[in-house]
Amino acid sequence: MTLPELDHLDRKILGILQRDARIPNTELADEIGLTPAPTLRRVRRLEEEGVIHRYVALLNPKLVHRDLMVMVRVNLDKQTKQGFEDFAEKMRARPEVLECYLCLGGTDYLLKVCVRDLDAYQSFLVDVLAAIPGVRNTDSTIVVKQEKYTTSLPVE
Repeated sequence: MTLPELDHLDRKILGILQRDARIPNTELADEIGLTPAPTLRRVRRLEEEGVIHRYVALLNPKLVHRDLMVMVRVNLDKQTKQGFEDFAEKMRARPEVLECYLCLGGTDYLLKVCVRDLDAYQSFLVDVLAAIPGVRNTDSTIVVKQEKYTTSLPVE
């Protein structure tokens, strides 16, 4: 896979779209100093090349009753290809698992889990994680306060 070349205008576009993906093309064009047509062509190219993966709405967890965030470290009994694939597939199917990372070091997987409350987390831990064959142990850390949250990657 060839990595796309990004010039300074592409990077400006990406920075702006990460801040506000719903910005009208005319305003985006004004911000980067181009007319709307070439700006739109650049955005379409970035989408086609996969640089822009998708657009999403970021929700306020409290307002959708998903106040409890838990970071969970998971270790498997055996580090086999099939074990990794099976665990990852199960996590991709769970809506409360927002992020799932295969790791190197002392932890096999790191999960970011968002649920309504402690009872919901206990149910997830006991009925889902502990029920998966091959899960050796878990270590949960409840997030008390989110000091920084961003989905924006540095592009400059």
